Amino acid sequence: MSTRIEIDGRSFALPDDHSLPPIMAEIEAAASSSPAFVTLSAEGRSVSVLIRSTTRVVISVERDGHVEPDQGVWELPFDEWEL
Repeated sequence: MSTRIEIDGRSFALPDDHSLPPIMAEIEAAASSSPAFVTLSAEGRSVSVLIRSTTRVVISVERDGHVEPDQGVWELPFDEWEL
């Protein structure tokens, strides 16, 4: 399993054993108050990010063995477009 937090387009990896609810609560609290720093730590490395109400945060968890389904070839009706 891998967990990634994307903050304003910048991605940070978290260790598998990291509990998400405390991190999510800290980010929510920082976003609903004056700008505040949230520190993310993983594998001997840490980064502090200034969170404000307009900060875009995406948290994704991908399970081991997950495979994206094949979408096949995109068939768009290009002949209906006026180019």
